[in-house]
Amino acid sequence: MARAVLYLPDLAARRIAALPVAGRALAVRAIVAAARAGAETVGVPAALRTPSLEAALRRIQDLAGRVRWLDGRDPTETRAFAGAPCLLVPASALIEARTLAGLLEGPMEVGGAAIAESAEGGAPALLAPPGLVERIWAPLAAGAGLGAVLVRHLEEMRPKLRSAAGLFLRVTAEAELRDAEAALYASLGTDDDTVVDRLIHRRCSRLITRVLVRTEATPNQVSVASLLIGLGAAGCFWRGTPLGAALGLGLYSLAVILDHVDGELARLTFQETRFGAALDWAIDTVVLSLVVLAMGLSAGRGLGTVAMGVLGALGVTLSALLARYLPRKIAVGETIGGALRSLGNRDLFYLLLLAFVILTWTLPAVLPVLALIVALGSQSYWIACVAKIRRGAAPQ
Repeated sequence: MARAVLYLPDLAARRIAALPVAGRALAVRAIVAAARAGAETVGVPAALRTPSLEAALRRIQDLAGRVRWLDGRDPTETRAFAGAPCLLVPASALIEARTLAGLLEGPMEVGGAAIAESAEGGAPALLAPPGLVERIWAPLAAGAGLGAVLVRHLEEMRPKLRSAAGLFLRVTAEAELRDAEAALYASLGTDDDTVVDRLIHRRCSRLITRVLVRTEATPNQVSVASLLIGLGAAGCFWRGTPLGAALGLGLYSLAVILDHVDGELARLTFQETRFGAALDWAIDTVVLSLVVLAMGLSAGRGLGTVAMGVLGALGVTLSALLARYLPRKIAVGETIGGALRSLGNRDLFYLLLLAFVILTWTLPAVLPVLALIVALGSQSYWIACVAKIRRGAAPQ
């Protein structure tokens, strides 16, 4: 396993590294990035050691036992960090784990490797060869400014430059924190975000997340709030009144926004857990299933519409289970499956909800037809997955 050391590009970086971006100090974000990139131990100069930094690091579970405070006088430190290639991470830069992970891929070059985007800014992020680490160890451990030294190393040794897979943004002044924070929030989207997510949900969720990162609120608390609001949305749709349908649409939108908030909060505050991910998935599935069920129940009072609501809810649940547990190459990609993927990701589903609200006001007699469309459409995803498995897409 690799090791990493935070360093100060210049003396002003000591103050900058302690400043918060999205509620957490830059130094904290750099330490977490190094650890999650694959560093077994992250060395931190004692010059950066403060009670607030120590307290922040103690709250991050996956850093337990992985942070080592350096003083430069212990000979075992030099042997531990200079005996193998070492990640040198600028403490005053906003950097993601996937950016640093790119430096650890492939064979070690003679001159090491560096992030291309960091090479010109006076604060390179690099995988340093043992000889370099040994030569600069004393000032490195003491927290001296080493940006110029490392830039000279890049010029003389010409290490392999690798493009950043994620964020790298050096912060040199307090005025640049706003840009760094904006870049961090902009990176929070996922590949599954739809047009509605990007245009509406993410913009609203980030406003809430910006407030919550500065509080003691936890992602799981936000998830539970999303569940309660989602249950309220289902109850409003079940009433079947025009006002209830409109209110249900508004509450469902708020539940979806909070569904984004819990993930954003978890990533920004390093509180990602398997339980939290499972809770988030379960709540998404329950809320969507109950809303579909409520639409069927309120579309008419006959046995047929009740059956359509139940069928739709079962289809959503089964599709969610397959989407979560099947290999991704099976769970995505089908044309008919993509239709329900859009429904599950809210774009098409919002159109159906909007149609439900309009028909409740204008043509309630047509609601059973809409309920039938929802019930049948909710089956398309799992049917497409099963068909793909039968065609031999499942791993042998």
